[in-house]
Amino acid sequence: MTVWIRIALYIFAGWLASSGIIGDEVKGIITTDPTVADTINLAVSAAIASGSVLWWKLAKRMGWKT
Repeated sequence: MTVWIRIALYIFAGWLASSGIIGDEVKGIITTDPTVADTINLAVSAAIASGSVLWWKLAKRMGWKT
């Protein structure tokens, strides 16, 4: 999953830099700092895990198959 997140970071940072929202130095930090990539990887993993737990709780409450 980390490779896909890294690719998405490059695309997102390039889009933000080309639109003038962030500067080149911030783009460099986003695309080259491994701490930023690891933090975003953890956030995406947490969102996926919480989404699946939420779905499981909803399905159990509604009587759907889990």
